Amino acid sequence: MHYVVAIPLDKKLAEFIGKGGAEGSINFYNRKMGEDVIVGLAPSSLEDKFYAVAETFLISQQILVSTANIDKLLGEILVACSLLDKHVIFTNENDITNFLAGIKIPDYEIIPREQLVERILAIKKNPTDGEPRVDIDHAFPVKGIGSVVLGIVTRGTIKVHEELYHSSGKTINVKSMQSQDVDIQTAGPGTRVGIAVKGIEHDEISKGDLFTKAKTPRVGQIKATIRVSEIAKEEVKAGNRYTLVTNFTDVNVLVEQISGSDVTIKFEKPIPIMPGDQFLLLREKAPRIFAVGRVA
Repeated sequence: MHYVVAIPLDKKLAEFIGKGGAEGSINFYNRKMGEDVIVGLAPSSLEDKFYAVAETFLISQQILVSTANIDKLLGEILVACSLLDKHVIFTNENDITNFLAGIKIPDYEIIPREQLVERILAIKKNPTDGEPRVDIDHAFPVKGIGSVVLGIVTRGTIKVHEELYHSSGKTINVKSMQSQDVDIQTAGPGTRVGIAVKGIEHDEISKGDLFTKAKTPRVGQIKATIRVSEIAKEEVKAGNRYTLVTNFTDVNVLVEQISGSDVTIKFEKPIPIMPGDQFLLLREKAPRIFAVGRVA
């Protein structure tokens, strides 16, 4: 089984969970234990790339939070955790009971560091059924192979020789796949996968693009429902500008209309996003991650 875990605060904790792999705005840490694979996602920066925190939270199944430092950053992470219905594991370096009493996080536990891997593996999430989908974070050329794409299977199962659509509308063919440096024929939900593809060049693929079974065109506007953290005390109204993050995509947006929890949002540039996709809204002041939404 494959487990994708966000590790927002502590590089040493990420290194404890797995061996370092691909690096960028998000750094990947991998651990293979028999048939189980843990992929840890850690933002490379908590300042100029805070959007990467939101990306890791959305793409992951669980969130692992270090309590080694009790500071403003931890407070921001707690607010973000409260917006998502995901299992949160806190380390027990410091007592955060008072903080948790004031922030509603529906599903969490506090665990000693030496028990973390065991607890991550114990949380069995049901597979995400539906048509295949891969959220892409890297693409590059490999001599003798062609274009190779790295991403995470977020829905369904991908198969070798399968035809899928790229966000551009191009049809691609899955020539071969690897996971954890092993050739595989299929990749299910949560799999961190490398795909050799035919039908598209690496420089046509961007971080945040999708491979899907049905065409998923980039769009410049969505209708959605949102929920704002009570702690943030943000009045979302028409004309406000924020950053929207959905899985591996971030984009500047304008709130065009809002009525209660229903909102129309215009993007600075078209992005690949699907009905039902969850997103987070970010602002400049803390807590920067202040609202969660879902595309109608």
